[in-house]
Amino acid sequence: MDPVQVNPTTSSEGSRFSMKYGNGSSKKFFLMVALIIFGLAFYTWISSPMIVTVTGTGQVTASAESATISFTVSSNDGSPAVAIAGAKNKADSIRTFMVSAGISEQDIAEAQVRVIPASTVSQGATGFSAIIGMGAKTVHVSETPNLIASLYANGASLVSQPVISVDNKDELEKKAFEEALNDAKRQASAIAWKNWKLVRKIIAITQAATPTTTTVTSRADVLTENQDSTAAASGIFKIVKTVSVSYKMW
Repeated sequence: MDPVQVNPTTSSEGSRFSMKYGNGSSKKFFLMVALIIFGLAFYTWISSPMIVTVTGTGQVTASAESATISFTVSSNDGSPAVAIAGAKNKADSIRTFMVSAGISEQDIAEAQVRVIPASTVSQGATGFSAIIGMGAKTVHVSETPNLIASLYANGASLVSQPVISVDNKDELEKKAFEEALNDAKRQASAIAWKNWKLVRKIIAITQAATPTTTTVTSRADVLTENQDSTAAASGIFKIVKTVSVSYKMW
């Protein structure tokens, strides 16, 4: 029997067809598999961020431009009218002193007199107590400790801690807020680099400011430990902002 004759031309064309289309299908298959793997990895990466919350603090200081002091004067007597007269005399005396100390008349405030039974102030006391609330604003910030002592010496019953202020407070608060954000950003960047995270997105910001506190004293020569007498004496106005920032990191 004669061996089967193979057409060389047909065999060569079949091999070229197999190489052309067989290898092409394999490349497409592997490319598709690679794309699927990449897609799954990308989905896992994008849907599973690391969430980090950091707290940043910003602080600015400036020379205080004014200080406001609140205080009360009071007088006790068995007669309400006499008690009122006594309180008004003390208020007038203190007003005269403050004007002589360089405080403008327009910067001195005085509330209406209040008359209450003395027993509501001190247990067992009799008669009536007349109380007048007053306040004064001074630009001589560094002299506020001396002013407090003088107020007590001139008849003030209770003097509050001075509240110092500046005219451009809004600008200072904005600057403190920006510094707090920058501080939070630096912390977040350090955490991101440590964990091989390159993309960061802010998802929440919570802001808090240091509260303004007022502490009162009952005697001119005694300061409670909570009073910032150093700040008042040096005329330094301080604003502190704290922000809590949450980031998503990939």
